[in-house]
Amino acid sequence: MKKELPLITVIIATYDSERTIEKCLVSIKNQTYLNLDIVVVDSLYYNKKKQEKCRKIIEKYARYFQDGPERSIQRNRGMKEAKGKYILIIDQDMYLTTKVVEECYERLDGNIALILPEISIGEGYWSKCVALERYVSTYLEEGRNECCRFFRKKDALSVGGYDPTVVGVEDSDFHRKMAGKGRIGKIKNHINHDEGRTYFWARIKKIYYYSKASKSYIRRYSIFALTQFFPIKTSYFKHWKVLAANPRVTLGMFALRGVETVALFLRLLRN
Repeated sequence: MKKELPLITVIIATYDSERTIEKCLVSIKNQTYLNLDIVVVDSLYYNKKKQEKCRKIIEKYARYFQDGPERSIQRNRGMKEAKGKYILIIDQDMYLTTKVVEECYERLDGNIALILPEISIGEGYWSKCVALERYVSTYLEEGRNECCRFFRKKDALSVGGYDPTVVGVEDSDFHRKMAGKGRIGKIKNHINHDEGRTYFWARIKKIYYYSKASKSYIRRYSIFALTQFFPIKTSYFKHWKVLAANPRVTLGMFALRGVETVALFLRLLRN
């Protein structure tokens, strides 16, 4: 008799997710690993008519809850509601390739948690710049900005889950806490991260907002955090041929990274 696979809970924290959430949920339903529990924790604070539209879509595929205001609080609520022994955390604009969950389950033994490689997709020039940077620094490498997404529920709870006081870099903070408990591995199957259409100043504004809580993160992890935020990465030199093949996009990538870093440190100085 074939042994029944353990239940895995997929948790998604959402906010005004109508554009991407159904495609995200369908990608979960299409996994080769079938014993899945899907929990969506929607934000409390956005347009109620939009929220109702999102809720109707979500409830076709998943269990629906509301909490917030920040993503860390939503994820912790998702873990509280999770029925599975294992947890997979994704965002509302992420689409899983079909064998992601299967490989996560097969690869976790010997690791405390697993990283899922991301490939950015989207529209417009600045989305291409974001996609190139992520491809070079995280898909081709094990970058400092990568964070674990698959783990045992008991291990996540043992480190206190996600820190609600860390906004924007809560993934990195959680990753560092998990790394303190054991080895973090990385699977080969990837997820597609839908950036939509990226606008330069909107992205800078987002980084500036997130950086308000980075001061405590930098104090906590000091040198590691500073190298993580540094705009020039060794992967750029290692994969210079990839960058050289896309000079126009590479120029934009460096411009975006540079202004993001300035915005981050201006906010830190202001704090």
